[in-house]
Amino acid sequence: MRFTFPVVELETWRTRWDALETLAPTNPFAVVVMAQLQANRYRDKRTRLGPKRELVRRLRHYGYDPVIAGQVYRLIEWMIALPKDLEPEYLRAVNTLSEERKMTYVTLIERAAQAKGHEQGRVEGRVEGHVEGQAEQLLRMVQHRFGPLSEDITQRILAAKAPQLETWSLNILDATDLDDVFQP
Repeated sequence: MRFTFPVVELETWRTRWDALETLAPTNPFAVVVMAQLQANRYRDKRTRLGPKRELVRRLRHYGYDPVIAGQVYRLIEWMIALPKDLEPEYLRAVNTLSEERKMTYVTLIERAAQAKGHEQGRVEGRVEGHVEGQAEQLLRMVQHRFGPLSEDITQRILAAKAPQLETWSLNILDATDLDDVFQP
């Protein structure tokens, strides 16, 4: 069996960088070639951070299938290695790129709706916290007065709503036994 294939020296593509940039959005091999050219150009690993960050930024904007993008990203990681002390800076840059990619313009109306939603969430959180506090307080009072409680009674108190907890908290003042607490 005999294979025949053309041989191309990658360095010849350095003068055709614009062509690689044009091909890259639809051809992941163009990105791989760009990575190898950058690795060759910046042999001193300390000078590779900027070029590597730029390639990763471009890769994220090309819209490749996530599996293909992940494979190309792994190749870039392997080809353009960084010194250990620059890795945290690189990770910060990649995280920043991820956040930029997630960001979209939020209109004034959307911001107002978000603010209203946040405020509503805070109010609901305060109410929920207040109810939980009432339930915990009632549990302590009932345990103090009547001793250890069964799991059923504990769950009944923890699941109760605010009006019921208020009634039970008042009932405990006159209760002679545990059943008196849970009267309506």
